[in-house]
Amino acid sequence: MVHFLPSLLLVLTRAVLRLSRLCSWLLVYAGSFLALCFYSPTFLRVVAQGPGKAFRWRVRERPPDCLTDASFGQHCYVRTKNSGMRFHYVSAGEKGRPLMLMLHGFPEIWFSWRHQLVAFRDGYHVVAPDLRGYGGSDAPSGWESYKLETLLEDIHDLIEMLGYRQCVLVGHDWGGTLAWTFSVQHPEMVERLIVMNGPHLAGLQDYILSHPSQLLRSGYVFLFQLPLLPELLLSLADFKMLRDAMTSEEVGIQNPQHRLTDEELEAFLYSFSQPKAITGPLNYYRNLFSFLPVKCQDVLMPTLLIWGGKDVFLELGMAQLMRQYVQSRFRLEILPEASHWVQQDRPERVNQLMKAFLSEE
Repeated sequence: MVHFLPSLLLVLTRAVLRLSRLCSWLLVYAGSFLALCFYSPTFLRVVAQGPGKAFRWRVRERPPDCLTDASFGQHCYVRTKNSGMRFHYVSAGEKGRPLMLMLHGFPEIWFSWRHQLVAFRDGYHVVAPDLRGYGGSDAPSGWESYKLETLLEDIHDLIEMLGYRQCVLVGHDWGGTLAWTFSVQHPEMVERLIVMNGPHLAGLQDYILSHPSQLLRSGYVFLFQLPLLPELLLSLADFKMLRDAMTSEEVGIQNPQHRLTDEELEAFLYSFSQPKAITGPLNYYRNLFSFLPVKCQDVLMPTLLIWGGKDVFLELGMAQLMRQYVQSRFRLEILPEASHWVQQDRPERVNQLMKAFLSEE
């Protein structure tokens, strides 16, 4: 009997794991169904305004002039050694100066860092890439190509291929979450960390467990788990949801001085209007639940967290929670009137805070 115990335990363990995965899958897709019900009135309103208009979107054939404006920096490409992926990035400032690597969020591209590329090029070699699946970078189609370890490997390879061993790492939204996680796993490669409206994964997990209201704000995450349908919904009425996310009075950029011009909005739509260009970014979300549960791991380098107080996607209370995950100097700066798109909404203030943080010993 004793000889059968190890085999029996192994079988039971595998059964429990399979049952756990099944339960997780059922919960996620139950959430997806509820999210679809929640967002359905919005989609129906779009269709009701005219089916012909709703199901019509266009591919932008040429980029707007602001995307090729040389004042923001030089457009470059690099192929990473491990994945063989080709990444597009915009570079400002002389190579050889300290590297400042900037990671954008969704639905953005390198262009969301245009104000920072100009502001920091005198002291740094500033690099703003299009992340995997975005803009001019390669975009594998399969969701398995967007696992967390793969995305972190991209950052590691980019730093090395640019000729550096260390950087000031800056991230917003999804780029901020990647920056938190990369700093935990590769502390030797991050001199200082600057995050904007992006949660540490352990912090997001812990906050949601004690604040279910955040789940309502994150309903789109469950919607994005569905296959194909989110791509269609985001494309409706010539990408109305994407346009509203960055320009509407409720969730878009709040500062009248920095609201996106038609040309700047087209800079984002140019990228997302290309064939199958939305699938790669959505695959980040489709892998999100595979990251959980997250072990509590601490950040060891000086960290600046900048948070737009009018973020409708992430509750402000989450920002306060991030302090406990940093075992070094931590500074939290809340900009009460700024939206989720904080570095575009209040670029002068954001740049000022970054410079003050970077100048400290």
